[in-house]
Amino acid sequence: INYFLHFLTTIITLVSSANQLRNDSTINTVEDFLDTLINSSRYDRRIRPFFDQQKACNVTMTIHINTISAINEVNMDYNTDLIFRQSWYDPRLNYSGTDWADRSPQITLHYSLIDRIWVPDSFFRNAKEGKRSDITVPNRLIRIHKDGKVLYSQRLLLKLDCQMKLQKFPLDNQTCVVNIGSYGFGTTDLAFFWDESGNVSAIRVNEDLEMPDFVLSNHEARYCNRTTATGKYACIEVHLLLQRNINLYLQQIFLPSTLIVTLSFISFWIDYKSAPARTLLSLLSIVTITAKSAGNFTCLLVVLHLKRLFGYYLVQVYIPSMLIVILSFVSFWIDHKSVPARISVGLLTVLTVTTQSSGIRSQLPRVSYIKAIDVWMSACLVFVFAGLLEYALVNVIARKGELKQQVRFSKEVIGNRLAHVHFYRQKEAIGSADTMETLVTKRNNGGGGGGGGAASGGQYSSISPSSPSLSNSVPPVQAQIIVPQASPVSKAAKPVRDNAQFVKY
Repeated sequence: INYFLHFLTTIITLVSSANQLRNDSTINTVEDFLDTLINSSRYDRRIRPFFDQQKACNVTMTIHINTISAINEVNMDYNTDLIFRQSWYDPRLNYSGTDWADRSPQITLHYSLIDRIWVPDSFFRNAKEGKRSDITVPNRLIRIHKDGKVLYSQRLLLKLDCQMKLQKFPLDNQTCVVNIGSYGFGTTDLAFFWDESGNVSAIRVNEDLEMPDFVLSNHEARYCNRTTATGKYACIEVHLLLQRNINLYLQQIFLPSTLIVTLSFISFWIDYKSAPARTLLSLLSIVTITAKSAGNFTCLLVVLHLKRLFGYYLVQVYIPSMLIVILSFVSFWIDHKSVPARISVGLLTVLTVTTQSSGIRSQLPRVSYIKAIDVWMSACLVFVFAGLLEYALVNVIARKGELKQQVRFSKEVIGNRLAHVHFYRQKEAIGSADTMETLVTKRNNGGGGGGGGAASGGQYSSISPSSPSLSNSVPPVQAQIIVPQASPVSKAAKPVRDNAQFVKY
């Protein structure tokens, strides 16, 4: 009974208010009309629409995304600038039966009047920070139609949470969410829907939207009613499918790291005895290695054409990088045997160019396209890296030449030694033959003058010319030593140095 009486009282109040609006001839201006329409005596902003009917108020929403920026993998959040529009029906603001319905089918209110009517308590569930845009005035729009439909639009600057999965970084794709819900009204009091009337998407994205690291590949509008300890609440959300752009990481991470790894391989061609050079190269390589139309509005556009002054970059970037490249060419005049000196010059120039390039990139936004300064620094890096690679090749070729020369010299030494050994062996053999011939001749001469026993015991006395027993019977025979003519011995041939061949005897 109490509910029925309250409902009847509300109906009577609405009818009387409508009759007052319809019959009051003193309402001549829009100010008077608005004061009457949202007067606190007939309109209570504390009560939601359709409360007396025990029916939920349906709120339709659209979002227009202007920008998405500052996507932070460390804090897992991103910033967005969007226009958030809400529409609902409030029968207490219906003035279709009045004279003002023909004069003005819709009335756009001043933003200060938003505090005099009921608005949904919608909020962004995953928002970390947020504020309304107040440049140059609070960016809020409130519009009332004659049938009681209310349009509430506002521009918001939000920092939203985005839980990322970085297992495939930087070859990953991320899904960030814009989650909108009701804070106090349950699903029996308030219901949220996406406004997709007229076959127009409720999610609109700026056509000129660009992000440094990502590309917005797709977006989806979904529903997500939530149940908490205080009840069940309406919820809708937007899924933004972000595809990471690999060009930036290819230019700033993959290519430099590939060059550094290749640079570390140069130590394989350096002589293993050059411990300081190989150690320095390895250590430095390790150290070197992250809308639904709501109306047409007037607009003025100012285009400012800016021309960058080149003097700062000429002094701070181009001239130092040119000097570094010229410095790397100095190593071409250093002896290739000075391994530490040449390796130090090459490595320091490579690291200097890399550091300078990193310093320049830290002052510029992380964009995926290649800039002119990137082409210049990449060319400088290629030149200094090629200079270091050239020394590695020269070192390998020089060591191969020295190895061949050592082998040739070893063959010459071995050939000379073999020639000398052959000569002394031949001379020793000739001396042995002369000694044996002398002994045989002496023995034969001793056997002809006496007996066998005397030959062995008085060999030298038998051939002595002063022996008295032989002086009368046998004429004295002079002992002769026959020395055969030695065959001519060829001198040891000197080995030929160019082909290390030995001369045959």
